[in-house]
Amino acid sequence: MTTRLPSTGAPALEAAPATTCRSDDVVVIHRIFRRLFADAPRLVRDVEAGDTGRAKFLAKHLHGITTLLHVHHRTEDEFFWDPMRDRAPACGLHVALMIRQHEAVSDRLDAVDVLIDEWATHANAAAAARLAAELDEVDRLLVQHLADEERDAFPVLDAVLSDEEWDDIHRHARRHKPPLPVFLLLGLMIDSVPEAERDEWVATQLPAPIRVAYRIIGRRQYERALIRLFPDRAAVAFA
Repeated sequence: MTTRLPSTGAPALEAAPATTCRSDDVVVIHRIFRRLFADAPRLVRDVEAGDTGRAKFLAKHLHGITTLLHVHHRTEDEFFWDPMRDRAPACGLHVALMIRQHEAVSDRLDAVDVLIDEWATHANAAAAARLAAELDEVDRLLVQHLADEERDAFPVLDAVLSDEEWDDIHRHARRHKPPLPVFLLLGLMIDSVPEAERDEWVATQLPAPIRVAYRIIGRRQYERALIRLFPDRAAVAFA
């Protein structure tokens, strides 16, 4: 077992629980968010003015990714910050920063959701420009936040949370119905793992029934979903 100590100058905990680097699981989720929100402004800008069919299809996807990020951040707010503050008091400034960043991203996501509905109705150029600009800002804030969280919070959380507590967090996360297609999320997750590590990750992190389902039907569904989202890019990738 390995224990990562805080990178913030916080003193080592006398009774720190033995734990593996469980925050690595969350880093995989972060990679998905980086990809989804980096792609989102382009998705909007590429829609031709007046193409309400395409806009309404993408509106469902965009609402899905904003909901997914809201749920992810609420889970972190519920399970991460109080233990981090209580068990590593020297990291209080980092906790305060994480909370402020979550609030800033949440406010932007709320604005995005309103703009999505305005744009989907008529798919006009002005609404598309406003929505894409707001998505650019979400992406900017998110890139900074995820980097800060992974650098300043995750090493501390690995030191202060037990494996049992990490298991509770995962069970809590699984109770939420995904706001995006399951195999799209699973495919994004698998593809976010570096290629050299991917086979081992799939073998060790995914239960056998899920591996079989993804191999038989899930991968094709994932590829079809990407083709619908990115017709030009995906058609080349899967040719």
